[in-house]
Amino acid sequence: MPLTAQHAHAGVLDATVEPLGEGTSWKAIHRARPRAPLTCRECGHGLHAKLSPRGLRFFAHDRAAPTCSLVGETMAHRLLKLKLASAIREAGWYAELEVAGDGWRADVLATSPDGARRMAWEAQLAQVTVDELRERTARMEASGVPVCWVTDRERPWIGAVSAIRLSLVDEPGPPAAVDVTVVDGTGVFRESWCPRRRCENDGGAPGPCPGHGWWRPAEPGVGLSVFVAGVLTGTIRAHRTPRYSRLFLESARIVWTTRPHVITERAQLVASERRREHDDLASAAHERHLAAIAAKLARQQALTPPAVDLVGREARGYVGVRDATPEWAMGVPLFVHDMPQGVISPVVSRVSAEVRMQFRGLTMFVATEAERRALARACGPAQRIVLFEVEIPGEPRAADTAVTYRRAGRVR
Repeated sequence: MPLTAQHAHAGVLDATVEPLGEGTSWKAIHRARPRAPLTCRECGHGLHAKLSPRGLRFFAHDRAAPTCSLVGETMAHRLLKLKLASAIREAGWYAELEVAGDGWRADVLATSPDGARRMAWEAQLAQVTVDELRERTARMEASGVPVCWVTDRERPWIGAVSAIRLSLVDEPGPPAAVDVTVVDGTGVFRESWCPRRRCENDGGAPGPCPGHGWWRPAEPGVGLSVFVAGVLTGTIRAHRTPRYSRLFLESARIVWTTRPHVITERAQLVASERRREHDDLASAAHERHLAAIAAKLARQQALTPPAVDLVGREARGYVGVRDATPEWAMGVPLFVHDMPQGVISPVVSRVSAEVRMQFRGLTMFVATEAERRALARACGPAQRIVLFEVEIPGEPRAADTAVTYRRAGRVR
């Protein structure tokens, strides 16, 4: 049951305005004799003007009408199209109902006063799949006509396409008495930042706060006329939220929102990227640290047999190998008769003044020339350092195994 009709002489008539078109009034076609020459713009079948019990004007198909998409329209569908057309006209745009395009038909087509911009508003009350709406949206956008899908029911495609859900409060009286509010499909971004450098929401982890804001529906709901005016003037736009947590359904979603909320979200995205960069650097540093520890352990393991052999021969006793501890700069200490005799591959950066005193009179064992030089600088020229060129797993194989004794940089 359409709201527009094709008049044989006056052209397209729109039952939602007065006059209906080309000076034709509703009185001139409703119950007029002879009947007004009206046909359906969709199927070409005859139409006649009707008035609902609540005073809503529309056109009905004559008997024996063929299959037509407009035949099955409910009163709720027609009422919603009327409300959309009224909101568009209140915003100062032209509203045409049931306009056919290239492979599509708009329930209400809004056109800017200068004719440069168009937008379709679709009353979608029947069940439909997300894929079908995306396909229909793509056809309209290919013609340069963006679309907003409008329903009064909870639907899974709200957020998958640019859409809104209305709350219709039906009150007695004419259709104009129906209060319409947008209750879903809009979004506002609520920002949230940790007050300190440590991110309290991530367990006190150091580094810049990535922001913990989230999208939520605008509350209270926005009136349909305010929403439509905002969309047509560009202050309210469809925005696809990125995929990151604390958003609607923790996934990407299309919401109608304003520019300040998009800017606020963008600030959090920038902060999140900085946090990721910080975490990546920290992770890389941690990996390097773990690799250094693994290399140190490999050197200590390879150095232990020759170091134990040398200490045992020099001290003439059983050599005890103890665990590496900070007391020995994470080097492996060697004891004979409970007296320290040497340390295998200590960590140079852990050689403090106190540790340096511990090392005095002991023999240090290292596996590379670079390690020997670094340890000599940390311990001083009097420190005895023995370099064993040993095979270390994961490192290039040494051509020959040799033993070099050095004190203060001189070969003994």
